[in-house]
Amino acid sequence: MAEGDLLALAEAKATEGRVEESIALYQQAVGLEPLLEAAHRALISLHLIQGDRAAAVRQYDALTEILAAVQTTPSPQTTALLF
Repeated sequence: MAEGDLLALAEAKATEGRVEESIALYQQAVGLEPLLEAAHRALISLHLIQGDRAAAVRQYDALTEILAAVQTTPSPQTTALLF
């Protein structure tokens, strides 16, 4: 499945309240394109919705590490989800 299709389906699942399915699809998307910050941000949000702050922080840390490799940092919008 193409990255754009994964994101659209993941968003639809989240809107339907199917959080676990949405998380799995967003994880597939970041597996295909690790620099896709919007997918990481969605994962952070979904983990927080589930009450799993530790998973949200792990996702943020993973994103931070990925972005550091290209000499950048998470956007203020992403950072604001946790801090």
